[in-house]
Amino acid sequence: MSEKRGSVLPKIELLFFVGLFLAFGIWGTRQCNRTREQYRQNAENERIRHLEDSLGIVIQRQKDSVQLARNRQSANPISNPAPSMPKLYVSIQGLKVRQSPKLNAEIIESLNLYDEVLFLGEVTDSSQTINLGKETANEPWVKIQTPRGRAGWVFGAGVHYYRRKHPGAE
Repeated sequence: MSEKRGSVLPKIELLFFVGLFLAFGIWGTRQCNRTREQYRQNAENERIRHLEDSLGIVIQRQKDSVQLARNRQSANPISNPAPSMPKLYVSIQGLKVRQSPKLNAEIIESLNLYDEVLFLGEVTDSSQTINLGKETANEPWVKIQTPRGRAGWVFGAGVHYYRRKHPGAE
């Protein structure tokens, strides 16, 4: 009988260590997936922050300033000047200004690199992916006013708050 008991103990130890190894493997996989999801979420948040920095925050600020101007006008009948429209600069040579926010819409005007345009406070809710040459950008469409006074839509990657050439454009 003692011989049988001696042979069962190593099997139990082996099962214990296999179970411990499997539990550790499952725990480690979950930790890796959690960390991977956090990195993915951080990258998405950074992309959204960048997009807000380039377009979104200005829209809210402009809406706030328009609302503030309306409140002032209603409280004080003396007319206050309207808030100025933010300036943007063309960051892609030959940027097409279109009648509507679609790639196949009628072209109103073609702009040169570093042309100054006015942001009219409208951005499409959805974004579009367009190949710029060296990279593919996924941006919304932005409504602008050209130096000639025409209002139209441009791809969001084609304008910036600073005079700079878009690094992904040819």
